[in-house]
Amino acid sequence: MELAEDLAFRLMGIRVENSTPKTRRTYRTAVRQGVIISEINSRSQLANIGARPGDVIRQIDDMTIKNKDDFKKATVKYRQRQSVVILLQRGGQGYYITIKL
Repeated sequence: MELAEDLAFRLMGIRVENSTPKTRRTYRTAVRQGVIISEINSRSQLANIGARPGDVIRQIDDMTIKNKDDFKKATVKYRQRQSVVILLQRGGQGYYITIKL
């Protein structure tokens, strides 16, 4: 599953962290479920759309993302797809974004 993190960085240009009290303080978010974007490649499609560190990924296609394990499973499950829909949360707002892989 460690390869899934590298795969996510290659496909989406992001690295993520679990939502813990420490990461919520670091990124100033109250969101408890999902994964927090900790690093983003400035040339990635997500960066071009406006995603930034501290944004929370709650869902990838039909898979709810509660933690890093869910994120890794979704990355592996959807790696062959042309695109995925991501539910990205910033503050109290959620945004559905389609990105090409």
